[in-house]
Amino acid sequence: MMLCSGRLWWMVGPVVGMLLGVLDAVVNHVPEMLGEGGTASAERGGWSHAAEFAGLILDAGWAWAATAVLAGWWVSRHARVAAGMVRGALAGGVALGFATTSYYGADLLLEGSAWSGVAPRFWLIASVLLGPPLGVVGASIGLPGPAGVVAALVVPAGAALQTTVLPPPAASVMAEPVRWSVWTAAVVAAVLVAGRSRNRSAVTSPASAGRGPLGG
Repeated sequence: MMLCSGRLWWMVGPVVGMLLGVLDAVVNHVPEMLGEGGTASAERGGWSHAAEFAGLILDAGWAWAATAVLAGWWVSRHARVAAGMVRGALAGGVALGFATTSYYGADLLLEGSAWSGVAPRFWLIASVLLGPPLGVVGASIGLPGPAGVVAALVVPAGAALQTTVLPPPAASVMAEPVRWSVWTAAVVAAVLVAGRSRNRSAVTSPASAGRGPLGG
C-alpha cells in the first residue's frame, strides 16, 4: 500500500527492474529445464513454446524500454511536474540497471555464465545512459496536450518499429505469433491513446465549457 501511495516511490525502479531481469533469464532457460534445449523449436512442447513466446518479447529492446517508461510513469503520478520528472529519471535508470544486473545474475545461477564478458558491461552502461530519459518519457505521459500524447505513444511506436525492422528470428515457431501480437497491441494502444486525448480535449475545450442551451 505504501508503494502504491508514493511514499516508497524509490523502490519502484529496483522492484520492476528485478522482475524483468529475473523473468527474462528464467523463461530463456525453460527449454533446458525441460530437457528440450537441443530440440528444434517446432518439435518442442507447449511449455517450451510458451516460454519461447515470452522470451522473444522480454528479450526485445522495446520491452526493456517500456520497463523504464512504466517505472517513470508510476513514480510521477502523484508528484508535481518538476519533481515527477526527477523521480521518473531516477526510476528509469535504476529500473534498467537492476534489470541488467538481475538478468546476468540469474543467468549466472541458471547456467554458470560469467560476468567477465563484454555484454554485461555494455548493457549496464546502456541502462545508465538510456534509463533516465526513458523514465522522463514515462513521467511525461500525464502531461496535458501533445506532450502527453507523444510520450504515451513512444512504447507502442517503438515496439511496432522494432518488430518490423528487427523481427524475431524466423527459425522460431513463435516468430509470427509474436509479430502479430506486438503489432496488434501497438495498434490497440495507439487507439486508446488517441481516444484519451480526444476525451481530454472535449472536457477542456472552451467551446464546451460554461455554455447553456442557447449558447449563453
